[in-house]
Amino acid sequence: MDRGGVMIRLLMTSALAWFLAGGVAVAQGAAQPDASTQNSVKLVRVMADLPAGTPYVSLRVGITFCAGDAVTQTWTGGEVPQNLSPYSVPFKTELESAGYKVVTPDQDNLFDPGAGSADYEAAAVIPDEHIEGCVSNGGPLTKTNRGDVEGKGSMKVDWQIYSRLEKQVVAHVHTSGTSQLDHAVPGGLQQLVIAAFAENVRQLASNVDFRAALSAPKATGIQMPGQQSKIVLSGNSKAGPRKIADAVGDVVTIMNDIGSGSGVLLSSDGYVLTNAHVVGDGKQARLRWSDGIETLGQVVRVSKNRDVAIIKTDPRDRMPLAIKRGSVTPGQRVYAVGSPLGKDFQGTVSSGVISADRVFDGLRYIQSDTVVSPGSSGGPLLDETGSVIGLTDLGVQNGGPAGLNLFIPIGDAMDLLSLEQQ
Repeated sequence: MDRGGVMIRLLMTSALAWFLAGGVAVAQGAAQPDASTQNSVKLVRVMADLPAGTPYVSLRVGITFCAGDAVTQTWTGGEVPQNLSPYSVPFKTELESAGYKVVTPDQDNLFDPGAGSADYEAAAVIPDEHIEGCVSNGGPLTKTNRGDVEGKGSMKVDWQIYSRLEKQVVAHVHTSGTSQLDHAVPGGLQQLVIAAFAENVRQLASNVDFRAALSAPKATGIQMPGQQSKIVLSGNSKAGPRKIADAVGDVVTIMNDIGSGSGVLLSSDGYVLTNAHVVGDGKQARLRWSDGIETLGQVVRVSKNRDVAIIKTDPRDRMPLAIKRGSVTPGQRVYAVGSPLGKDFQGTVSSGVISADRVFDGLRYIQSDTVVSPGSSGGPLLDETGSVIGLTDLGVQNGGPAGLNLFIPIGDAMDLLSLEQQ
C-alpha cells in the first residue's frame, strides 16, 4: 500500500462516520404559494438503498494538487435507515421557504403522541449518491485543517408522500440534485451530502404532484387516529366468509326522531356502524333487526366530517360481519344492503361493480354503480365473500348519470372512530 493510500484512509475515518451521524445545510429561497391553503408535512424516514457495489464516496489527498489514487467506498447492498436529524433541517428550511407548513420530528413527545402529527408524511429513499472530494492534509500553505474536504456531490431521491387521513400514498416524486464546495471546509463531506439533499427538497417543493397533494382542501374538525381511546370490535377477527343472503341478518334499520337509515353489526358485543347523519345529534336510537325485533342503541362516538358513527346495542347472539380493509379494484362485484325508504324495505340487496376510487375535499370514497336510495345510508357495501368493504354514504345527482354513488371505505371509518378488530 502506498503512503498516500494510508494517509487518505486516516483522513477519511471521521468523515465517513458521518453517514450514520449528523450534518448541516444552507437554504435558498423559492417561489411562495399561499401558505393559508397548505396542509402540514413531516419527514419521517430517510433510507439509503443503493445497488450493491455502487461507489458512493471517492476521495483523494491534497487541495492545491488533488493527487494520487482515489480511495473509494462502495455500497454493500440493502436498505440502511439514515439518521433523520441532519436531513430534517434542509427539509424544513427549503419547504418553509417555499410556503409549506412543516412539522419537525423534535416536536414529538412521549406524553402527547399527537402533538407532532402532520397531515402528510414524507419518506425519502436514496437510490443513487456519489461524492467526489479532496481531503486536506493540513498545513499553513493550504490554510486548511487536516481532514477538511472540498469537492462535488450528486444524489437522487425517490419520495413517497403519505396522507394520514386517506391512509395511502398520494404522490410518488423522483428528484435529483447536485452540490459543490469550491473551498475545503471542516465537515465538507457531510455538507456535500446535505446540500445535494437540499437541492432534491427544492425540486420536491416545485413538483406538481407534491404541490397538488399539499394544497388539497384541508378537512377540519376530524379527530385523527391516536387522539381518542380505542373501541374494540370483539369477535370480528374470527368472522369468516358469509353468503350475501346470510349477511342481510346483520344489517339493521336505525330509527329516531329525524327519520331512518341503516347500520351493520361489526362486533359480537353489539357495536353497529352507521352514518353520522343517520343518528344526528341524538344519543339514542331504535334498531330494528331482520326478524322485526327492536333493540335500543346508545350512540357512542360520532365523526361528522367523515359522516360515520358507532352505536352500542344488544347483538342478540348474532355474529358480526367480517371486515376487509384495503384497496378495491374497478370492475369488482359488490353488494349494498340497507333499508331504502324505511323499515318496509329492510334487507334490500342491490349489486353492481366498483367504478373508481375518488378523493373529494381530502376525503376518500369508493365509487360504485350499486343502486342505493334514501334510507340505505349507513348500510354496508359487501364484497362477494360477505365482508364489509365500505359504508353507504351518498348518491350524486345534479344531472349526472344514474348509479353514481359514493361509499366510505371501511378502513377510513374505523380509523376516524378508532375502531380495532379483535
